[in-house]
Amino acid sequence: MSSDLVFHVVSRRKWPSLNKGGVYQPEDFAETGTVICVDAPGLEEYLNSEYQGRKNLLILVIDSSRLMARPKREKDSSRVTVEAGINLDAILDKIRIDCNPDGLFSVEVDTK
Repeated sequence: MSSDLVFHVVSRRKWPSLNKGGVYQPEDFAETGTVICVDAPGLEEYLNSEYQGRKNLLILVIDSSRLMARPKREKDSSRVTVEAGINLDAILDKIRIDCNPDGLFSVEVDTK
C-alpha cells in the first residue's frame, strides 16, 4: 500500500456497542470473521455503493501498520480485509459523515 491508512464505515449510533475490550468488531464479525476496509482512492465509491442515502455514519481512519492482524488487499480492488477486530489504538480518527441531499457521498482523501 502506498499509504498505511485504510477506512471503515460504521453507524454512529452503533459504534459505542461495537467496541469492547479495546477492539472494534462490526455486527457481522461473528458470521464473517473479517472487517471490510477500503483504501483512500476507493472510499467514495465504497460509500456510494454500500451506504447510499445513509446519514449519521462514522468513517474510521485506521493506521494499518498498527493493526493486530495483517490487512489483506483483495485482488484488483480497493477493499482491504482484516481477519481480526480493529484494535482501538489503530484508529487515528472518527469522522462523522452524512450523504448529500441527492443521497450520494462526495469524499476526497489526501494521504500526503
